[in-house]
Amino acid sequence: MYDAVIVGAGHNGLAAGVLLARAGWKVLILESQPEPGGAVRTAEVTLPGFRHDLYATNLNAFAGSAFFQEFRDELKAQGLELVRCPKPFCSAFPDSDVLGVTTSLDETLADLARLSAHDARAWRRLTERFKRVGPRLLGVLRQPMPSRHIFKMPLAGLGLAAQSSGGFVKRHFEHPKAQALMAVWGMHLDYPPRVVGGALYPFLACMLAQANGLALGRGGARNMIDAMAGLLREKGGELRCSSPVSEVLIERGAATGVIVQGERIAARRAVIANVTPTVLFRLTREHASLAKARRYRYGPGTMMLHLALSDLPDWRNARAKQFAYVHIAPSLEAMSRAYEQAKSGVLPEEPVLIVAQPTVADPSRAPQGRHVASIQVRCVPPAMDKEAYADRIIALAERYAPGLSQRVLGRHVISPADLERANPNLVGGDNIAGSHHLDQHFMFRPFLGWSRYQTPILRLHLCGASTWPGAGTGAGSGWLLGNMLAGVRITG
Repeated sequence: MYDAVIVGAGHNGLAAGVLLARAGWKVLILESQPEPGGAVRTAEVTLPGFRHDLYATNLNAFAGSAFFQEFRDELKAQGLELVRCPKPFCSAFPDSDVLGVTTSLDETLADLARLSAHDARAWRRLTERFKRVGPRLLGVLRQPMPSRHIFKMPLAGLGLAAQSSGGFVKRHFEHPKAQALMAVWGMHLDYPPRVVGGALYPFLACMLAQANGLALGRGGARNMIDAMAGLLREKGGELRCSSPVSEVLIERGAATGVIVQGERIAARRAVIANVTPTVLFRLTREHASLAKARRYRYGPGTMMLHLALSDLPDWRNARAKQFAYVHIAPSLEAMSRAYEQAKSGVLPEEPVLIVAQPTVADPSRAPQGRHVASIQVRCVPPAMDKEAYADRIIALAERYAPGLSQRVLGRHVISPADLERANPNLVGGDNIAGSHHLDQHFMFRPFLGWSRYQTPILRLHLCGASTWPGAGTGAGSGWLLGNMLAGVRITG
């Protein structure tokens, strides 16, 4: 018998497993796929030697996480190697201009000052504000919800949580390009410019990228997962892949184990489901106490287009070749229009494109002289002809990088339906495993009353992107839950 059985070997499940194994628990993690990682996967899906991060690429949240700080040396001993790009992101515009953020504040300010001296001053003020309030804001992300620590959140943070990204950037910046530069980060989640609550993430993402650059896993984001899995095994935990859980067993109102391919596996102290509420509802045979899961709401879908390239895109503005991320989202209006079209079931005419070119900083991902790139398309409805739409996306990207199609040696398209098939937690291709709008975030994630990762069923716990602090690679819910079950007091 195991002390804890964890369903799902995404990074949150692995983090919880590491902490419980360290505390002396006998831990088993069960993963339905042939390898661990969940939405953090790296594979050669185009041509041999071209390593693509299938879903998540940006490991900034992991590099800044409490889990990484606690296990940094041990993870490095397991092979973790992070590469930092000092030019993390830029926005490209139809007039061939590029506006970027780098780890040099002077460089970023000079770029902004080309457009507006006012906006350069505003960015400096926001940088100073982040130095004052950033540590406390980030500290809230390291506390379970609900928590008295929310009352320690600075007024500036509460104001950010109550604003839309569009309202925030219009308040601070006068030039539309400066507004788009920051607001586009809201589209990485499901925050178009007009949605209340969308200001906090873009502010944090921009300031952290400016402070630290963009963190990538050497050879691919899978580097992080391999290190976490190695650490789990080193501490005595067990990981089984290709082992889909068909049922969570419940007896007298408490979780007692799981069924895997006909085998009953008992859990003495906890079953931890690193899944979304709707998946958990199905695994419990729609247990009445979890009926609230039917109301869990997902965001719009995402399409991923992976490219093996003979060379980097030939951006109209050559500066874009230096950045790990290039955003193609020219205005607040364009972002809002794409979001509304997707939510209405219409393929956006000009969706938001997040072009990642990680070989700018990590050439080990491709054969010598070659490159990989991915285009994340935000936001799209679930139903589409993926290859035809991919052609449209390439054509859109070529307005900014002429001749891109001639540099493509191979491509691999992942539709929203493909995302859900590969990972049932990504319902409708929602790559963030559930909307982060305010009625489903903070103490409401996934629901008010499912507090601190405990479901209404005794000894059945929930972690992952559908729980606080939400999506991303920060391992926050796994770290919090693992510590709580192990009896470790979380301070901050």
